Amino acid sequence: MWLKVLLEEFMDVAQSEQTSRTVRIICTIFVSLVLILGIACLFLLAFLIEEAGLFRRAVSLILGIGILAYYVYFLKIVLRRIRNIKKS
Repeated sequence: MWLKVLLEEFMDVAQSEQTSRTVRIICTIFVSLVLILGIACLFLLAFLIEEAGLFRRAVSLILGIGILAYYVYFLKIVLRRIRNIKKS
């Protein structure tokens, strides 16, 4: 629960135009590392654990795909903000 709040705050800071470029880059890198770590762990759970049943593998795979989609959405927003700042 606290990780969700922390990630949302970092995402807000990374997307904000009022913070410095360095802080936005650091926040984007932090969020990226946490999400990529989560994606990697869920895909490892889905494909490498031998004794996990089909249901557990499917749930891990679906969660991994969900986090991957959320990460791509986050990167789209950040890149759109960067383009808007460069145009200004």
